[in-house]
Amino acid sequence: MKKLPDNLQVFAGENDFYNKLDKKRKRYFAHRTARFLEDTNFVGRDGLVIDDFMRMQIAMMVTQLTFGMRHYLLEYLNTIIVYPSSFYSVLNQTENIGEFNPRSKALALSWKDFQKGNLHQDKGKSLGIHEITHAIHYNSIKNNDISSEIFYDTFLQLEQYLGAVEIRKKIVETKILRDYAYTDKFEFIAVLVEVFMESPQELKEKFPEIYMYVMRMLNFRYFEE
Repeated sequence: MKKLPDNLQVFAGENDFYNKLDKKRKRYFAHRTARFLEDTNFVGRDGLVIDDFMRMQIAMMVTQLTFGMRHYLLEYLNTIIVYPSSFYSVLNQTENIGEFNPRSKALALSWKDFQKGNLHQDKGKSLGIHEITHAIHYNSIKNNDISSEIFYDTFLQLEQYLGAVEIRKKIVETKILRDYAYTDKFEFIAVLVEVFMESPQELKEKFPEIYMYVMRMLNFRYFEE
């Protein structure tokens, strides 16, 4: 089991999810975060210097989202590019705040917008959760390890469940998902995981079946304890 050095462990001690874990799971969380930091290249752009605080905030969010997975290292994510704020995407030729590029195995983030979501200052939206979910989703399509298969197979079951007109109508009427979710199936699941992580009780009360599907996809049962 790897340990975080003291200068990084202090940031884990300030993380809400980490602090809810028991002693054994805290060791797992620290180990997985350390592994992610070892395997991932962080690149600052537009003059941004990435410090330990920034690296840890991003790494801990990845660890939280993959914490229920046996295979938690994402093959299609090995570089995190961080901009101070929004940036021009050559790939999409648009001004973006976040982008996952599977070809280069890179995730690009606006630090300003990442932190806004991380500090729960963005009305339930979380740029980090959203973009990391894209990476997890893509990873599940390309790989056949047990964690990928569970995610992808459960996602297909969720798609089938959402085929019912009355379910779709209720989702739209409750406005539990922001409009961007209806762009395509990739954006839908990314926004849905945002809601699951940011407002689990609301999702569970309004759509218990959908809540269970997301919980199974991520094998994330820590809201149940």
